[in-house]
Amino acid sequence: MLKTLLVDDDYLVRSYLKILPAWEEAGFEIAADVRDGEEALKVLEEIEIDLIVTDITMPLMDGIELIRKIRRKDKNTYIIVLSCHDDFEYVKEAMKLGADEYVLKNMLEDNTLRPVLFQAKEKICHQQKEIIETSGDQRSVLLNDNSEFLFFNKALSGGAGDKETEELRQNVGIPFSFHNCAVVSIVIEGAGEHEEQWFDLEMEQYFQKFRNRLYEALTKSQGMADFSGEIVYLGMGTFCCFLDLSEECKNSVMRQRLIQTATSCFHFCRNEPYSFSLGASSVCLGAKALRQAYQQSREALKAGFYEEKQILYYDSEQKVSKELPEKARKLLRQAESLMYKGGKETFISACLDVCKVFEEERTAGKLVVQWLQTLEELLGRDKHDYRPIRKLQHVYEVLNQLMEEESEDNHAVIPAQVNEAIRVAAEFARRHYHEHIGLSEAAEAAGVNASYLSYLFSQEIGVGFSAFLLNQRISQAKKLLVKTGLSIKEVAVKTGFNDCQYFSKTFKKQTGLSPVRYRQNAQKN
Repeated sequence: MLKTLLVDDDYLVRSYLKILPAWEEAGFEIAADVRDGEEALKVLEEIEIDLIVTDITMPLMDGIELIRKIRRKDKNTYIIVLSCHDDFEYVKEAMKLGADEYVLKNMLEDNTLRPVLFQAKEKICHQQKEIIETSGDQRSVLLNDNSEFLFFNKALSGGAGDKETEELRQNVGIPFSFHNCAVVSIVIEGAGEHEEQWFDLEMEQYFQKFRNRLYEALTKSQGMADFSGEIVYLGMGTFCCFLDLSEECKNSVMRQRLIQTATSCFHFCRNEPYSFSLGASSVCLGAKALRQAYQQSREALKAGFYEEKQILYYDSEQKVSKELPEKARKLLRQAESLMYKGGKETFISACLDVCKVFEEERTAGKLVVQWLQTLEELLGRDKHDYRPIRKLQHVYEVLNQLMEEESEDNHAVIPAQVNEAIRVAAEFARRHYHEHIGLSEAAEAAGVNASYLSYLFSQEIGVGFSAFLLNQRISQAKKLLVKTGLSIKEVAVKTGFNDCQYFSKTFKKQTGLSPVRYRQNAQKN
Protein backbone atom coordinates (compact mmCIF):
# COMPACT_ATOMS: atom_id res chain seq x y z
CA MET A 1 0.00 0.00 0.00
CA LEU A 2 1.18 3.50 -0.83
CA LYS A 3 1.42 5.74 2.24
CA THR A 4 -0.53 8.99 2.46
CA LEU A 5 -0.16 12.03 4.72
CA LEU A 6 -3.22 14.29 5.25
CA VAL A 7 -2.54 17.92 6.19
CA ASP A 8 -5.51 20.12 7.14
CA ASP A 9 -6.22 22.26 10.20
CA ASP A 10 -9.91 21.23 10.11
CA TYR A 11 -10.14 17.87 11.88
CA LEU A 12 -13.64 17.30 10.46
CA VAL A 13 -12.17 17.42 6.95
CA ARG A 14 -9.43 15.00 7.98
CA SER A 15 -11.93 12.70 9.65
CA TYR A 16 -14.19 12.72 6.60
CA LEU A 17 -11.31 12.00 4.24
CA LYS A 18 -10.04 9.08 6.32
CA ILE A 19 -13.29 7.12 6.09
CA LEU A 20 -13.63 7.30 2.28
CA PRO A 21 -13.27 3.84 0.66
CA ALA A 22 -11.43 5.29 -2.37
CA TRP A 23 -8.07 5.19 -0.55
CA GLU A 24 -7.88 1.44 -0.15
CA GLU A 25 -9.49 0.79 -3.54
CA ALA A 26 -6.73 2.80 -5.21
CA GLY A 27 -3.99 1.16 -3.14
CA PHE A 28 -3.37 3.90 -0.55
CA GLU A 29 -3.43 3.95 3.24
CA ILE A 30 -3.52 6.94 5.60
CA ALA A 31 -0.19 6.77 7.41
CA ALA A 32 -0.73 10.00 9.38
CA ASP A 33 -2.90 13.11 9.55
CA VAL A 34 -1.75 16.46 10.96
CA ARG A 35 -2.98 20.02 11.44
CA ASP A 36 -0.36 22.14 9.70
CA GLY A 37 2.85 22.23 7.70
CA GLU A 38 5.17 22.10 10.70
CA GLU A 39 3.61 18.87 11.95
CA ALA A 40 3.74 17.50 8.40
CA LEU A 41 7.49 18.07 8.12
CA LYS A 42 8.06 16.17 11.36
CA VAL A 43 6.07 13.21 10.03
CA LEU A 44 8.10 13.27 6.81
CA GLU A 45 11.29 12.94 8.87
CA GLU A 46 9.97 9.73 10.44
CA ILE A 47 7.90 8.07 7.70
CA GLU A 48 8.50 7.57 3.99
CA ILE A 49 5.38 9.09 2.39
CA ASP A 50 4.26 8.48 -1.21
CA LEU A 51 1.35 10.96 -1.36
CA ILE A 52 0.65 14.22 0.47
CA VAL A 53 -2.85 15.72 0.45
CA THR A 54 -2.68 19.23 1.90
CA ASP A 55 -4.90 22.22 2.49
CA ILE A 56 -3.54 25.62 1.43
CA THR A 57 -4.57 27.94 4.25
CA MET A 58 -3.44 26.71 7.69
CA PRO A 59 -1.95 28.27 10.84
CA LEU A 60 1.77 28.16 11.70
CA MET A 61 2.83 26.89 8.25
CA ASP A 62 0.47 26.96 5.27
CA GLY A 63 0.36 24.60 2.32
CA ILE A 64 2.38 26.89 0.06
CA GLU A 65 5.34 27.01 2.45
CA LEU A 66 5.03 23.27 3.08
CA ILE A 67 5.26 22.49 -0.66
CA ARG A 68 8.21 24.87 -1.02
CA LYS A 69 10.13 23.14 1.79
CA ILE A 70 9.31 19.64 0.52
CA ARG A 71 10.41 20.35 -3.04
CA ARG A 72 13.77 21.67 -1.85
CA LYS A 73 14.60 18.17 -0.61
CA ASP A 74 12.24 15.82 -2.43
CA LYS A 75 11.23 16.03 -6.06
CA ASN A 76 9.31 12.75 -6.10
CA THR A 77 6.59 12.78 -3.42
CA TYR A 78 3.21 13.24 -5.13
CA ILE A 79 1.28 16.26 -3.79
CA ILE A 80 -2.46 16.95 -4.09
CA VAL A 81 -3.72 20.36 -2.98
CA LEU A 82 -7.16 20.91 -1.41
CA SER A 83 -8.63 24.30 -2.24
CA CYS A 84 -11.73 26.47 -2.19
CA HIS A 85 -12.96 28.57 -5.11
CA ASP A 86 -11.44 31.74 -3.65
CA ASP A 87 -8.01 30.07 -3.27
CA PHE A 88 -7.31 30.00 -7.01
CA GLU A 89 -4.30 32.33 -6.86
CA TYR A 90 -2.83 30.14 -4.13
CA VAL A 91 -3.52 27.04 -6.23
CA LYS A 92 -1.55 28.52 -9.14
CA GLU A 93 1.32 29.28 -6.76
CA ALA A 94 1.16 25.72 -5.36
CA MET A 95 1.25 24.17 -8.84
CA LYS A 96 4.14 26.42 -9.78
CA LEU A 97 6.08 25.24 -6.72
CA GLY A 98 5.59 21.60 -7.65
CA ALA A 99 2.13 20.36 -6.57
CA ASP A 100 0.90 17.61 -8.92
CA GLU A 101 -2.89 17.99 -8.68
CA TYR A 102 -5.62 19.94 -6.91
CA VAL A 103 -9.15 19.10 -5.76
CA LEU A 104 -11.91 21.56 -4.84
CA LYS A 105 -13.14 20.99 -1.29
CA ASN A 106 -16.80 21.47 -2.20
CA MET A 107 -16.45 18.56 -4.67
CA LEU A 108 -14.58 16.30 -2.27
CA GLU A 109 -16.54 13.06 -2.43
CA ASP A 110 -15.59 9.42 -2.83
CA ASN A 111 -16.49 9.27 -6.54
CA THR A 112 -14.51 12.45 -7.35
CA LEU A 113 -11.50 11.48 -5.24
CA ARG A 114 -11.22 7.95 -6.68
CA PRO A 115 -10.05 8.87 -10.23
CA VAL A 116 -7.58 11.40 -8.81
CA LEU A 117 -6.08 8.70 -6.58
CA PHE A 118 -5.85 6.13 -9.37
CA GLN A 119 -4.07 8.69 -11.53
CA ALA A 120 -1.71 9.48 -8.64
CA LYS A 121 -1.00 5.78 -8.11
CA GLU A 122 -0.17 5.28 -11.79
CA LYS A 123 2.31 8.16 -11.76
CA ILE A 124 3.86 7.13 -8.44
CA CYS A 125 4.35 3.51 -9.59
CA HIS A 126 5.81 4.68 -12.90
CA GLN A 127 8.19 6.94 -11.04
CA GLN A 128 9.24 4.16 -8.67
CA LYS A 129 9.86 1.84 -11.61
CA GLU A 130 12.13 4.42 -13.23
CA ILE A 131 14.09 4.80 -10.01
CA ILE A 132 14.52 1.03 -9.75
CA GLU A 133 15.59 0.72 -13.37
CA THR A 134 18.14 3.51 -13.12
CA SER A 135 19.59 2.68 -9.73
CA GLY A 136 19.28 -1.11 -9.74
CA ASP A 137 17.28 -1.21 -6.47
CA GLN A 138 20.00 -1.51 -3.86
CA ARG A 139 17.56 -3.04 -1.40
CA SER A 140 16.77 -6.19 -3.37
CA VAL A 141 19.23 -8.41 -1.51
CA LEU A 142 16.26 -10.54 -0.47
CA LEU A 143 15.42 -11.43 -4.08
CA ASN A 144 17.25 -13.75 -6.40
CA ASP A 145 17.42 -10.91 -8.87
CA ASN A 146 16.01 -7.44 -9.33
CA SER A 147 14.18 -8.44 -12.51
CA GLU A 148 12.38 -11.17 -10.55
CA PHE A 149 11.01 -8.51 -8.25
CA LEU A 150 9.84 -6.49 -11.25
CA PHE A 151 7.98 -9.53 -12.58
CA PHE A 152 6.03 -10.04 -9.37
CA ASN A 153 5.48 -6.31 -8.99
CA LYS A 154 3.91 -6.15 -12.46
CA ALA A 155 1.90 -9.33 -12.01
CA LEU A 156 0.49 -8.30 -8.63
CA SER A 157 -0.25 -4.67 -9.49
CA GLY A 158 -1.87 -5.43 -12.83
CA GLY A 159 0.55 -2.99 -14.42
CA ALA A 160 1.00 -5.14 -17.54
CA GLY A 161 -1.12 -7.25 -19.87
CA ASP A 162 -1.13 -11.06 -19.87
CA LYS A 163 1.22 -11.29 -22.86
CA GLU A 164 3.71 -8.79 -21.44
CA THR A 165 3.68 -10.51 -18.05
CA GLU A 166 4.30 -13.92 -19.61
CA GLU A 167 7.17 -12.58 -21.72
CA LEU A 168 8.72 -10.99 -18.65
CA ARG A 169 8.41 -14.27 -16.72
CA GLN A 170 10.24 -16.15 -19.46
CA ASN A 171 12.91 -13.48 -19.82
CA VAL A 172 13.55 -13.47 -16.08
CA GLY A 173 13.81 -17.25 -16.09
CA ILE A 174 11.07 -18.07 -13.58
CA PRO A 175 10.22 -21.74 -14.31
CA PHE A 176 6.66 -21.62 -12.96
CA SER A 177 3.67 -20.47 -15.04
CA PHE A 178 1.35 -19.94 -12.02
CA HIS A 179 -1.71 -20.63 -14.21
CA ASN A 180 -2.96 -22.63 -11.24
CA CYS A 181 -1.63 -21.22 -8.01
CA ALA A 182 -2.15 -20.16 -4.41
CA VAL A 183 -0.45 -17.62 -2.18
CA VAL A 184 0.43 -17.61 1.51
CA SER A 185 1.21 -14.12 2.84
CA ILE A 186 3.42 -14.00 5.94
CA VAL A 187 3.51 -10.69 7.81
CA ILE A 188 5.36 -9.74 10.98
CA GLU A 189 2.71 -8.49 13.41
CA GLY A 190 2.94 -4.73 13.67
CA ALA A 191 4.59 -4.34 10.26
CA GLY A 192 4.30 -0.69 9.27
CA GLU A 193 4.33 0.60 12.84
CA HIS A 194 8.07 1.35 13.04
CA GLU A 195 9.08 1.66 9.42
CA GLU A 196 12.67 2.59 10.07
CA GLN A 197 13.42 -0.85 11.52
CA TRP A 198 12.80 -2.59 8.18
CA PHE A 199 15.68 -0.69 6.60
CA ASP A 200 18.16 -1.67 9.28
CA LEU A 201 21.03 -3.79 7.93
CA GLU A 202 20.63 -6.33 10.70
CA MET A 203 16.94 -6.77 9.84
CA GLU A 204 17.78 -7.17 6.15
CA GLN A 205 20.22 -9.93 7.00
CA TYR A 206 17.57 -11.61 9.15
CA PHE A 207 15.04 -11.45 6.31
CA GLN A 208 17.56 -12.94 3.88
CA LYS A 209 18.20 -15.86 6.23
CA PHE A 210 14.47 -16.19 6.97
CA ARG A 211 13.69 -16.55 3.27
CA ASN A 212 16.41 -19.12 2.69
CA ARG A 213 15.49 -21.18 5.76
CA LEU A 214 11.77 -21.07 4.89
CA TYR A 215 12.58 -22.27 1.37
CA GLU A 216 14.50 -25.21 2.80
CA ALA A 217 11.71 -26.01 5.27
CA LEU A 218 9.04 -26.04 2.54
CA THR A 219 11.18 -28.20 0.27
CA LYS A 220 11.71 -30.69 3.10
CA SER A 221 8.05 -30.73 4.15
CA GLN A 222 6.87 -31.47 0.61
CA GLY A 223 9.43 -34.24 0.08
CA MET A 224 10.72 -32.69 -3.12
CA ALA A 225 14.11 -31.86 -4.53
CA ASP A 226 12.97 -28.25 -4.74
CA PHE A 227 10.00 -26.16 -3.58
CA SER A 228 7.60 -25.66 -6.50
CA GLY A 229 7.13 -21.96 -6.13
CA GLU A 230 8.79 -18.69 -5.22
CA ILE A 231 9.28 -16.92 -1.90
CA VAL A 232 9.47 -13.16 -2.33
CA TYR A 233 10.07 -10.41 0.22
CA LEU A 234 7.80 -7.46 -0.58
CA GLY A 235 9.14 -5.09 2.07
CA MET A 236 7.81 -3.86 5.43
CA GLY A 237 8.10 -7.29 7.08
CA THR A 238 5.96 -9.02 4.44
CA PHE A 239 6.81 -12.27 2.63
CA CYS A 240 4.76 -14.11 0.03
CA CYS A 241 4.95 -17.80 -0.83
CA PHE A 242 3.75 -18.15 -4.42
CA LEU A 243 2.80 -21.82 -4.83
CA ASP A 244 2.67 -23.12 -8.41
CA LEU A 245 -0.02 -25.78 -8.90
CA SER A 246 -0.09 -25.78 -12.70
CA GLU A 247 0.93 -29.42 -12.98
CA GLU A 248 -1.94 -30.60 -10.79
CA CYS A 249 -5.36 -31.49 -12.24
CA LYS A 250 -7.59 -32.26 -9.28
CA ASN A 251 -8.90 -29.42 -7.11
CA SER A 252 -8.70 -31.65 -4.03
CA VAL A 253 -4.98 -32.27 -4.61
CA MET A 254 -4.29 -28.56 -5.18
CA ARG A 255 -6.21 -27.68 -2.02
CA GLN A 256 -4.27 -30.28 -0.03
CA ARG A 257 -0.94 -28.87 -1.24
CA LEU A 258 -2.02 -25.36 -0.26
CA ILE A 259 -2.99 -26.51 3.26
CA GLN A 260 0.29 -28.41 3.57
CA THR A 261 2.30 -25.35 2.52
CA ALA A 262 0.40 -22.98 4.84
CA THR A 263 0.76 -25.40 7.76
CA SER A 264 4.49 -25.77 7.12
CA CYS A 265 4.85 -21.98 7.05
CA PHE A 266 3.03 -21.73 10.39
CA HIS A 267 5.20 -24.37 12.09
CA PHE A 268 8.31 -22.65 10.75
CA CYS A 269 7.23 -19.16 11.88
CA ARG A 270 6.28 -20.10 15.42
CA ASN A 271 9.92 -20.85 16.18
CA GLU A 272 11.04 -17.41 15.00
CA PRO A 273 11.84 -14.48 17.35
CA TYR A 274 8.94 -12.45 15.91
CA SER A 275 5.18 -13.02 15.86
CA PHE A 276 3.74 -13.58 12.40
CA SER A 277 0.25 -13.49 10.87
CA LEU A 278 -0.49 -15.88 8.00
CA GLY A 279 -3.14 -15.39 5.33
CA ALA A 280 -3.80 -18.01 2.64
CA SER A 281 -5.73 -17.66 -0.62
CA SER A 282 -7.95 -20.25 -2.23
CA VAL A 283 -6.69 -22.14 -5.29
CA CYS A 284 -6.91 -19.73 -8.25
CA LEU A 285 -6.97 -20.66 -11.93
CA GLY A 286 -6.23 -18.86 -15.18
CA ALA A 287 -4.12 -16.01 -16.53
CA LYS A 288 -4.95 -13.66 -13.63
CA ALA A 289 -4.51 -16.36 -10.99
CA LEU A 290 -1.34 -14.92 -9.45
CA ARG A 291 -2.80 -11.49 -8.78
CA GLN A 292 -6.14 -12.93 -7.63
CA ALA A 293 -4.46 -15.31 -5.18
CA TYR A 294 -2.27 -12.54 -3.77
CA GLN A 295 -5.27 -10.26 -3.22
CA GLN A 296 -7.16 -13.09 -1.53
CA SER A 297 -4.28 -13.78 0.85
CA ARG A 298 -4.16 -10.10 1.83
CA GLU A 299 -7.94 -10.09 2.27
CA ALA A 300 -7.67 -13.14 4.51
CA LEU A 301 -5.17 -11.31 6.74
CA LYS A 302 -7.70 -8.52 7.33
CA ALA A 303 -10.08 -11.03 8.90
CA GLY A 304 -7.52 -11.41 11.68
CA PHE A 305 -8.99 -8.27 13.25
CA TYR A 306 -11.98 -10.39 14.27
CA GLU A 307 -10.70 -13.97 14.32
CA GLU A 308 -8.22 -15.85 16.51
CA LYS A 309 -6.84 -18.46 14.11
CA GLN A 310 -3.35 -19.75 13.46
CA ILE A 311 -3.84 -19.54 9.69
CA LEU A 312 -6.43 -17.26 8.11
CA TYR A 313 -7.88 -18.82 4.96
CA TYR A 314 -9.71 -16.72 2.40
CA ASP A 315 -13.49 -17.08 2.56
CA SER A 316 -15.50 -15.43 -0.21
CA GLU A 317 -18.54 -15.38 2.10
CA GLN A 318 -16.68 -13.46 4.82
CA LYS A 319 -15.32 -10.42 3.02
CA VAL A 320 -14.15 -7.41 5.00
CA SER A 321 -16.30 -4.31 4.49
CA LYS A 322 -14.60 -1.17 3.21
CA GLU A 323 -17.48 1.06 4.34
CA LEU A 324 -17.85 2.56 7.80
CA PRO A 325 -21.32 1.53 9.07
CA GLU A 326 -23.93 4.28 9.26
CA LYS A 327 -24.38 3.59 12.98
CA ALA A 328 -20.69 4.41 13.51
CA ARG A 329 -20.98 7.61 11.47
CA LYS A 330 -24.07 8.60 13.44
CA LEU A 331 -22.27 8.14 16.76
CA LEU A 332 -19.48 10.45 15.59
CA ARG A 333 -22.09 13.09 14.74
CA GLN A 334 -23.78 12.72 18.13
CA ALA A 335 -20.75 12.01 20.33
CA GLU A 336 -20.62 15.35 22.11
CA SER A 337 -24.37 15.62 22.73
CA LEU A 338 -24.47 12.05 24.04
CA MET A 339 -21.72 12.80 26.53
CA TYR A 340 -23.15 16.20 27.44
CA LYS A 341 -26.73 15.10 28.05
CA GLY A 342 -26.95 11.32 27.83
CA GLY A 343 -24.29 10.55 30.37
CA LYS A 344 -21.60 7.90 30.60
CA GLU A 345 -23.92 4.87 30.54
CA THR A 346 -25.74 6.02 27.40
CA PHE A 347 -22.48 6.74 25.63
CA ILE A 348 -20.91 3.39 26.57
CA SER A 349 -24.01 1.57 25.38
CA ALA A 350 -23.87 3.40 22.04
CA CYS A 351 -20.17 2.53 21.61
CA LEU A 352 -20.77 -1.15 22.37
CA ASP A 353 -23.63 -1.24 19.87
CA VAL A 354 -21.32 0.17 17.19
CA CYS A 355 -18.65 -2.44 17.99
CA LYS A 356 -21.26 -5.18 17.54
CA VAL A 357 -22.07 -3.75 14.11
CA PHE A 358 -18.36 -3.69 13.26
CA GLU A 359 -18.20 -7.40 14.08
CA GLU A 360 -21.39 -8.26 12.19
CA GLU A 361 -20.34 -6.37 9.06
CA ARG A 362 -16.64 -7.21 9.48
CA THR A 363 -15.62 -3.60 8.98
CA ALA A 364 -11.98 -3.20 7.92
CA GLY A 365 -9.74 -2.85 10.97
CA LYS A 366 -8.16 0.36 9.67
CA LEU A 367 -11.58 2.00 9.44
CA VAL A 368 -12.39 0.91 13.00
CA VAL A 369 -9.14 2.39 14.31
CA GLN A 370 -9.76 5.63 12.39
CA TRP A 371 -13.28 5.77 13.86
CA LEU A 372 -11.86 5.34 17.36
CA GLN A 373 -9.26 8.03 16.75
CA THR A 374 -11.90 10.47 15.46
CA LEU A 375 -14.09 9.69 18.48
CA GLU A 376 -11.29 10.66 20.85
CA GLU A 377 -10.64 13.87 18.90
CA LEU A 378 -14.32 14.80 19.15
CA LEU A 379 -14.22 14.23 22.89
CA GLY A 380 -11.11 16.37 23.21
CA ARG A 381 -8.95 13.53 24.46
CA ASP A 382 -5.25 12.97 23.85
CA LYS A 383 -4.77 10.31 21.18
CA HIS A 384 -3.79 6.85 22.33
CA ASP A 385 -1.01 5.00 20.56
CA TYR A 386 -3.09 3.13 17.98
CA ARG A 387 -0.28 1.03 16.55
CA PRO A 388 -0.88 -1.98 18.84
CA ILE A 389 -4.60 -2.14 17.89
CA ARG A 390 -4.77 -5.25 15.72
CA LYS A 391 -7.89 -6.88 17.18
CA LEU A 392 -11.43 -5.75 17.96
CA GLN A 393 -10.73 -6.72 21.57
CA HIS A 394 -8.09 -3.97 21.69
CA VAL A 395 -10.78 -1.46 20.67
CA TYR A 396 -12.92 -2.50 23.65
CA GLU A 397 -9.91 -2.00 25.92
CA VAL A 398 -9.28 1.53 24.61
CA LEU A 399 -12.97 2.40 25.00
CA ASN A 400 -12.89 1.20 28.61
CA GLN A 401 -9.80 3.31 29.26
CA LEU A 402 -11.47 6.29 27.60
CA MET A 403 -14.54 5.92 29.81
CA GLU A 404 -12.40 5.69 32.94
CA GLU A 405 -10.63 8.92 31.97
CA GLU A 406 -13.98 10.57 31.24
CA SER A 407 -15.27 9.58 34.69
CA GLU A 408 -12.17 10.95 36.43
CA ASP A 409 -12.35 14.23 34.52
CA ASN A 410 -16.09 14.63 35.06
CA HIS A 411 -15.63 14.19 38.79
CA ALA A 412 -12.73 16.64 38.86
CA VAL A 413 -14.22 19.31 36.62
CA ILE A 414 -17.98 19.47 37.17
CA PRO A 415 -19.58 19.60 40.62
CA ALA A 416 -22.50 17.27 41.23
CA GLN A 417 -25.19 19.97 41.42
CA VAL A 418 -24.81 22.88 39.02
CA ASN A 419 -26.94 24.78 36.54
CA GLU A 420 -27.32 22.85 33.25
CA ALA A 421 -25.83 25.75 31.27
CA ILE A 422 -22.68 25.59 33.42
CA ARG A 423 -22.43 21.83 32.96
CA VAL A 424 -22.65 22.12 29.16
CA ALA A 425 -20.21 25.05 29.04
CA ALA A 426 -17.74 23.23 31.30
CA GLU A 427 -17.95 20.13 29.11
CA PHE A 428 -17.45 22.33 26.06
CA ALA A 429 -14.30 23.83 27.60
CA ARG A 430 -12.96 20.43 28.58
CA ARG A 431 -13.41 19.02 25.09
CA HIS A 432 -12.34 22.05 23.07
CA TYR A 433 -9.59 23.56 25.24
CA HIS A 434 -7.08 22.98 22.41
CA GLU A 435 -9.09 25.15 20.00
CA HIS A 436 -9.46 28.93 19.75
CA ILE A 437 -12.51 29.25 22.00
CA GLY A 438 -13.71 31.69 24.63
CA LEU A 439 -16.77 32.79 26.57
CA SER A 440 -18.91 33.53 23.49
CA GLU A 441 -18.37 30.07 21.97
CA ALA A 442 -19.15 28.36 25.28
CA ALA A 443 -22.29 30.47 25.72
CA GLU A 444 -23.45 29.49 22.24
CA ALA A 445 -22.91 25.82 23.05
CA ALA A 446 -24.87 26.21 26.31
CA GLY A 447 -27.69 28.15 24.63
CA VAL A 448 -27.39 31.26 26.82
CA ASN A 449 -25.89 34.71 26.35
CA ALA A 450 -22.27 35.35 27.31
CA SER A 451 -23.00 37.79 30.15
CA TYR A 452 -25.40 35.39 31.83
CA LEU A 453 -22.96 32.48 31.54
CA SER A 454 -20.17 34.59 33.03
CA TYR A 455 -22.44 35.50 35.94
CA LEU A 456 -23.41 31.85 36.51
CA PHE A 457 -19.78 30.72 36.58
CA SER A 458 -18.79 33.39 39.07
CA GLN A 459 -21.73 32.54 41.33
CA GLU A 460 -21.65 28.72 41.25
CA ILE A 461 -18.06 27.78 40.39
CA GLY A 462 -16.33 30.69 42.09
CA VAL A 463 -14.25 31.72 39.06
CA GLY A 464 -15.08 33.24 35.69
CA PHE A 465 -15.26 31.12 32.57
CA SER A 466 -11.91 32.42 31.25
CA ALA A 467 -10.16 31.31 34.44
CA PHE A 468 -11.93 27.96 34.26
CA LEU A 469 -10.79 27.47 30.65
CA LEU A 470 -7.24 28.46 31.55
CA ASN A 471 -7.21 25.87 34.35
CA GLN A 472 -8.26 23.23 31.82
CA ARG A 473 -5.47 24.19 29.46
CA ILE A 474 -2.81 24.22 32.16
CA SER A 475 -4.05 20.87 33.49
CA GLN A 476 -3.78 19.28 30.05
CA ALA A 477 -0.37 20.90 29.50
CA LYS A 478 0.88 19.24 32.70
CA LYS A 479 -0.22 15.84 31.38
CA LEU A 480 1.49 16.36 28.04
CA LEU A 481 4.71 17.53 29.67
CA VAL A 482 4.84 14.43 31.86
CA LYS A 483 3.47 11.74 29.53
CA THR A 484 4.90 12.77 26.14
CA GLY A 485 8.14 13.93 24.61
CA LEU A 486 6.51 16.85 22.81
CA SER A 487 8.45 20.09 22.62
CA ILE A 488 7.26 23.07 24.70
CA LYS A 489 5.99 24.73 21.52
CA GLU A 490 4.03 21.61 20.58
CA VAL A 491 2.50 21.41 24.06
CA ALA A 492 1.50 25.07 23.77
CA VAL A 493 -0.25 24.52 20.44
CA LYS A 494 -2.01 21.36 21.62
CA THR A 495 -3.44 23.18 24.64
CA GLY A 496 -4.77 26.23 22.82
CA PHE A 497 -1.85 28.66 23.16
CA ASN A 498 -0.64 30.18 19.90
CA ASP A 499 2.27 32.03 21.49
CA CYS A 500 4.91 29.80 23.10
CA GLN A 501 6.35 32.61 25.23
CA TYR A 502 2.89 33.54 26.52
CA PHE A 503 2.28 29.87 27.33
CA SER A 504 5.54 29.58 29.31
CA LYS A 505 4.83 32.80 31.19
CA THR A 506 1.25 31.77 32.01
CA PHE A 507 2.27 28.24 33.00
CA LYS A 508 4.86 29.56 35.45
CA LYS A 509 2.36 32.04 36.89
CA GLN A 510 -0.16 29.23 37.48
CA THR A 511 2.23 26.55 38.76
CA GLY A 512 5.26 28.42 40.04
CA LEU A 513 7.50 26.50 37.60
CA SER A 514 8.45 26.93 33.98
CA PRO A 515 7.28 24.12 31.64
CA VAL A 516 10.87 22.86 31.34
CA ARG A 517 11.39 22.80 35.11
CA TYR A 518 8.00 21.14 35.65
CA ARG A 519 8.94 18.33 33.24
CA GLN A 520 12.38 17.89 34.83
CA ASN A 521 10.88 17.62 38.32
CA ALA A 522 8.32 15.08 37.11
CA GLN A 523 11.05 12.95 35.52
CA LYS A 524 13.07 12.96 38.74
CA ASN A 525 10.07 11.78 40.71
